[in-house]
Amino acid sequence: MAKDTRLEDAVMAGELSVFDFCCEKIEGQMERMKEKNPDLLWTLQIQYDMWHQVRDAHKNGKKLVFFGGPVPVDIIVAFDCVPVYLDTVPIRLSPNPTLTGKFIDSAEKYVPATTCGLCKTYLGTAIEEQYGVTPDAFVYSSVPCDSSRVVYPNMERIFNVPTFSFDQPFRRDDRGLEYLVDQNEQFVTWMEDFTGTKLDWDKMKETMTNANRTYELQGKCADLRKRKPCPLPGRMLVMNGTTNAMSCYPEMANLLEKELETGEMLSEMGMGPCPDGEKHRVALLQNMLWSFSGAMDWMEKEYGAVTVMDAFGYQHGELYEHMDDRHDCMKTIARKMQNSPMIHGAAGPTENYIYLVDKIFKDYEPDVSIFLGHIGCKHTWASAKIVTDMIQDRYGIPTLYLDVDGIDGRYKTHDEITGALGQYFETVVNK
Repeated sequence: MAKDTRLEDAVMAGELSVFDFCCEKIEGQMERMKEKNPDLLWTLQIQYDMWHQVRDAHKNGKKLVFFGGPVPVDIIVAFDCVPVYLDTVPIRLSPNPTLTGKFIDSAEKYVPATTCGLCKTYLGTAIEEQYGVTPDAFVYSSVPCDSSRVVYPNMERIFNVPTFSFDQPFRRDDRGLEYLVDQNEQFVTWMEDFTGTKLDWDKMKETMTNANRTYELQGKCADLRKRKPCPLPGRMLVMNGTTNAMSCYPEMANLLEKELETGEMLSEMGMGPCPDGEKHRVALLQNMLWSFSGAMDWMEKEYGAVTVMDAFGYQHGELYEHMDDRHDCMKTIARKMQNSPMIHGAAGPTENYIYLVDKIFKDYEPDVSIFLGHIGCKHTWASAKIVTDMIQDRYGIPTLYLDVDGIDGRYKTHDEITGALGQYFETVVNK
């Protein structure tokens, strides 16, 4: 732990880059895991692979493409570039409120305090020039929210590198899909100009094959969580969040394959993550509580309540079906962009959010509903009453509204969060 403190102090002093911090932090975690529980090393491997791939991209002769929002990552990887999903930075730093606080405070000198903590953290990191690497290109989308629409253009000005911006259509019919297909083709041309190479369709098919394997396994892991008892802990939902950044790489599928294997073994033994057995099944609505994912462990231990699914990570898992049909593949990419977390429920008509949550309650049969209202997601707060009324009317389950900052741990302490959860379980769930 002394090393962790040293790393954090170095970041605070501006002596250590964020990407170096992420690499050294996961290396330390893996060393401790080797000593205490080597059988679970696989749960950390994907983070090791992701952060080292980013940090060492230039050393390995690869171009770095930073991106925000839903963009065609499969195309970026097909051009042999390394995509860097900006959201992974604040999510990784969020367990340490001192570190996120540094970058959030820096960003708030230029943007309103009401801006989402995700956006403020990666904007602040750019302002402090602490990524440790310079992106070769920047790609972003017009969704999911007002915060990103404010911050992404400012990031473009700070980075001052070749940039491509996607205009995500509000409508999700065939016309909306074709609008995105046209932009994807424009993006291919832009990537060809940026890299100086033509799109190799064989390489594209390789990335699509990897993505298919990832989402097929993710679907199987999701199906496994429907079983009673649920064999997988809620914390795995947080780990699976790296899919957005790593779905095109075999390493992501390897994690999910091991997760599926472990879950099936535990299911056959009738085991789950709750020490005294599963008593409740929890559905988390809105964003994940990245700054305190241990809240899910706490619910499992204290109330036998396992988080079976969350509305952030739950997705349709679009698969490529006709890899030799370029137009069909571009339509699949467009659907992926429309159905990726958190876009699928939070960046369009409320009907999409209702459909998503209703499907969770039908398929996973939760008896506990918690709206973890990230204060930066003002647009989803606007839909919350409609969605939770649907849950009450159709399933008879009252929802806890808990305002949190999923990134900035200074907003609410762990004790305040568990206190609110405990009160809900004692006075409503276990009434």
